[in-house]
Amino acid sequence: MDAYIARKTCQTYEVDDFQHNFEVSRNRSENLESQRWGLHIHSTYYEVLVFVSGNVDFWIEGKRKKLEYGDVVIVNPRELHRIYVYDTSLYDRIVIHVSDSTLKDMSTAQTNILRVFHKNKAHILHFSKEEMEQFLSNHHQMPNLWNKKEFGADILGDAWLQILMIQIAQKMRQAEGEGEQEVTIGLVGRTLEYINANLTKDISVQDIADAQNVSRSYLSHAFKKSTGYGLWNYVITKRLVYAQKLLWGGSSVTEACYESGFRDYAHFIKSFTKTFGCSPKQCKKEDSDVYMMKLNL
Repeated sequence: MDAYIARKTCQTYEVDDFQHNFEVSRNRSENLESQRWGLHIHSTYYEVLVFVSGNVDFWIEGKRKKLEYGDVVIVNPRELHRIYVYDTSLYDRIVIHVSDSTLKDMSTAQTNILRVFHKNKAHILHFSKEEMEQFLSNHHQMPNLWNKKEFGADILGDAWLQILMIQIAQKMRQAEGEGEQEVTIGLVGRTLEYINANLTKDISVQDIADAQNVSRSYLSHAFKKSTGYGLWNYVITKRLVYAQKLLWGGSSVTEACYESGFRDYAHFIKSFTKTFGCSPKQCKKEDSDVYMMKLNL
């Protein structure tokens, strides 16, 4: 399977050249096909998932939550995430992928939506029943407008998108100052904090375990049970994602290797190629607007 999936069209509303740098889709599925992405990232786009129904867990950056009606998941660019679908019950959600440029175009001096997204620290927010009903009603206005070719329909469709994003941004602003909404507490939470703070340093699983005052085997088991991923595999993946960001930012392959925390150049090349499906050198030549990437772990 190709690691890079280029999306130049809007799945639902036929924005043929992806000119607005956004995608909105209402997805309903009654099978496990939605798991096909596994662990993945969005290179330059925010993902907003508004949950309607289903038996689903959302995993993001080591944190995991069973979704409930009205939950709003905010995924920042380059954050590792995936879903777990447990049965064939209807999995219904609205997904919005939106770029910085679109958020900037929507923003004004009084209402800076881009700034709200940049400041956001909460991964999962929650709409009340009334807020959810309003959001679904607003979303319902969009498909017919974008599918119409009559004069003004496209502008009206964009206006409804702005209404949706304003409602989400208002909820995000309410959460400002409240910190993380779904903090992973305890041993695994402290481990994730340690990894993020020391990602590019010369650390090992033993170092991480020592910092938590537990044995290496105990920590590895606890981390795997909580997140579904091996501890060292998680560290390597975080480093590779950071290395890719450096490559797209203009760093050389050698600079990306050592600045992201790798000490063995050959190991870096092998791990990067296996994970992203292309070598670091090839990655530098890729279009950074390719926004959804499955990680081959």
